[in-house]
Amino acid sequence: MEPLVLFEDAHLLAVNKPAGINTHSPGEFAIEGLHEWLQRRRTEKLAIIHRLDKDTSGVMVFGKSALANRSLTEQFATKTVRKTYLFLTAAAPPNKRMRIATPIDGKPTATWFEPAGRRGRLALMRAEPETGRTHQIRIHAAEAGFAVAGDELYEQPRSPLPRMMLHAAAIELRHPQSAEPVRFEAPEPASFTSPDWLVAAREMRELMFGPAETNAFRLVSGKADGFPDAIVDRYADRLLVQWYGPPDANLRESLRSAPVVERAMEKQPSGETASPENRFEIVENGLRFLVSLDAGYSTGIFLDQRENRRRVLAMDLRGKTVLNAFAYTCAFSVAAARAGATVTSLDLSKRYLEWGRDNFRLNGFDPAAHDFIYGDCFDWLARLAKKGRRFDLALLDPPTFSTAKKGGAFRAEKDYAKLVALAEPLVAPGGTLFCSTNARSVTPEQFLAAVRRGAQRVRTPGFTTQPPDFRVAAGEKPYLKCAWATLD
Repeated sequence: MEPLVLFEDAHLLAVNKPAGINTHSPGEFAIEGLHEWLQRRRTEKLAIIHRLDKDTSGVMVFGKSALANRSLTEQFATKTVRKTYLFLTAAAPPNKRMRIATPIDGKPTATWFEPAGRRGRLALMRAEPETGRTHQIRIHAAEAGFAVAGDELYEQPRSPLPRMMLHAAAIELRHPQSAEPVRFEAPEPASFTSPDWLVAAREMRELMFGPAETNAFRLVSGKADGFPDAIVDRYADRLLVQWYGPPDANLRESLRSAPVVERAMEKQPSGETASPENRFEIVENGLRFLVSLDAGYSTGIFLDQRENRRRVLAMDLRGKTVLNAFAYTCAFSVAAARAGATVTSLDLSKRYLEWGRDNFRLNGFDPAAHDFIYGDCFDWLARLAKKGRRFDLALLDPPTFSTAKKGGAFRAEKDYAKLVALAEPLVAPGGTLFCSTNARSVTPEQFLAAVRRGAQRVRTPGFTTQPPDFRVAAGEKPYLKCAWATLD
């Protein structure tokens, strides 16, 4: 169970939503929201009954059954659900409990406020909304002169804080089945006491990833987490820091509690840099992988593909065949093997393929039961098609730029459709083709158009991008573009 889960049964899922993730994806090409992230980890359909803003943390309740959906919808509509929020303000708080009742969008609204102590230089407030209009607490608090600290919309000037300091602390309702009152509480965030960028970054990730299930993730995602020149990835108990400018002394000092490897990215190494020596284990989606932080950024696994590997894990691939081109160290291949498939892994590096065999062994799979092909992927896609090979799932995650022995240079920006055309004959009727690129110059629309040009049998492809821990700042766009396509 994910660390953010507060309660779960056949009818309800109550979670402690981290700040920094939307309730649901705000658009077709945007990073997914908490709803999508949770849904992929469950078989029952989750219903969104109420929402929290992206930068608000705290209790959210999802419905898991038709009974729950009806009951919760009625309880919210009749205003019998009680909600309690905590927030910090940089302004002078009121000295007693008070009620603000002003219309929002022409509709009556009301919120109770009362002081609840201090957190350093900021005052802690408690808020209890009587109604549930969008941004109600934020609007009422600003109107009363004690705006939520860090609120980009309603605090003027905005306090320089790592997040908006608003937290849904508790929710009370009747259980849909028993009709008994239930109360779910989310503890006050650590960032309220220590309003530090790194504290807020850790808070988000540690709520989403339990170490027994996944202990490798992006801890600091550049500007979105307050450090424009730094990327920090966690691999089990170790950290890899990539500096894209002068090292941040405060961040460097804050990270010293764990073993740290630092890389100056203006001197990016090329070629095969990850050492097969000094490898250690990480856990991702319950699978084990070997990684190395000895050199460069080729650590042995691409963490931004974690949720796509989870999609493979969720497939029923028993008795089916999978082709993983550009296999690298075969993380996708291991996921497909766990899902029941016989996998062919294709890569230009003998060393990485051997690393992939080690990953198979680490997870209890015999590499001899699967195929590992060393060679140029573009050449081998054509050769396998000529041999009449067919696969139920084909995975294409090529480098942004590479040089093929026969086809010359490959650039994702202009050659992706050609690659898809090479792979299309290898996908069995009704099979699935996965395509991916991290070429920043390619828009999602251009990428999907290239997939359609290359695969004439493709139905409307489903789009995915990087996971929520790979956050993007305002004005930035996700760099990872992926398509899951069923072929006629």
